[in-house]
Amino acid sequence: MKQTRGMTLLEVLTALAVVSVFIALAVGGMQSRIGGQRESMATRELWSGALRARQLAISTNQPVRIVVENNVELPDGTRRTVARWEQLKCGSDLANPDEWSMDECPSTSCVDKTCRTTPDCCSSTGQDIVIPDSMSATDINNLCFLPGSGRPVLNKMDCMQGQLGQAALVAAAAPKDHQIQFRFTSGRPKSVLMVEPLTGLSSVMDCDSVAATTTDVTRKDSRLANACTAP
Repeated sequence: MKQTRGMTLLEVLTALAVVSVFIALAVGGMQSRIGGQRESMATRELWSGALRARQLAISTNQPVRIVVENNVELPDGTRRTVARWEQLKCGSDLANPDEWSMDECPSTSCVDKTCRTTPDCCSSTGQDIVIPDSMSATDINNLCFLPGSGRPVLNKMDCMQGQLGQAALVAAAAPKDHQIQFRFTSGRPKSVLMVEPLTGLSSVMDCDSVAATTTDVTRKDSRLANACTAP
């Protein structure tokens, strides 16, 4: 009767090493896919938040801005970078936000405060959008939609307080095509949030899309391509 030969210790260790490599590759690929999904979700949620902020600014006649805050404690106890929209109150009396003049919108006492630190400054706020560690969304910070018109201004935490009636200043503060970029350290090409300066309507576009990279002039989006090549 032929004797069955067992595996040596070296063969067992070699097999375990090979299995470990395959497991590591599988886990790495899964983590990469999950990370990419989180980046895509955050990008789309920021776009949705901008659309919602514009809608509220028009319907409520109050300025609504997007804020990005670091080291915010979440319900699960972790601290992350988050973004959300804030509907700012107007007037000198925060208890009566419906009574205000153009020079008092938003309220002077709230122009340099976020509603996380001073909740009384806001009529309402959006849900926190968690920004993945591999993503930077700082460019959208302080994107503000003006009351009534929904016109956008960028880098204005005060939402043009005291300047709402000055059309030239409002136009100059409108975001340019390249100014709101979402960048990723994962190797993913950046995305651009393009906001129309008159209407405030926005669209999010990926810089690896056909519209940005094609050489076919009939399919190329020149505005997007130029925005993607900006630093």
